[in-house]
Amino acid sequence: MLAAVLALTTALLTPADAVPAAAAAPPRVSIVAACTAAPPPPGGVVSGPVLQVIDGRTLCVALGPTPDRWVRVRLADVLDPTARGALMAAAFAKDAACGVERLDDQGVVGRCVVEGAPLSRLVDGADARLQAAAWR
Repeated sequence: MLAAVLALTTALLTPADAVPAAAAAPPRVSIVAACTAAPPPPGGVVSGPVLQVIDGRTLCVALGPTPDRWVRVRLADVLDPTARGALMAAAFAKDAACGVERLDDQGVVGRCVVEGAPLSRLVDGADARLQAAAWR
């Protein structure tokens, strides 16, 4: 009896009815926070935890808990903007001290130190590259 019901149901369904329509993809949500805190002038220092890594040479240093208190820093001495994973491995959730060399339309351009070492050296190190390769 079950076989007969299945056969009849299958015969009555059109292909569009037999396969449910794919659900519409949810809208893409940006995972990049604004990092809108005012930067210090050239010669100043931004210090705090790195709470966002935007690309292989841009990060946000937190001066407070919300993105409006985070300062965007583009690293002057990291040349590979595609090395986001290595920068994540070297800096994310760690305290950084970033010297402000200059300001541009996107925020601070400077050099950072994490755990006593220049961040550019940590990003180029084997440990960060190995960790970056292991991430998807």
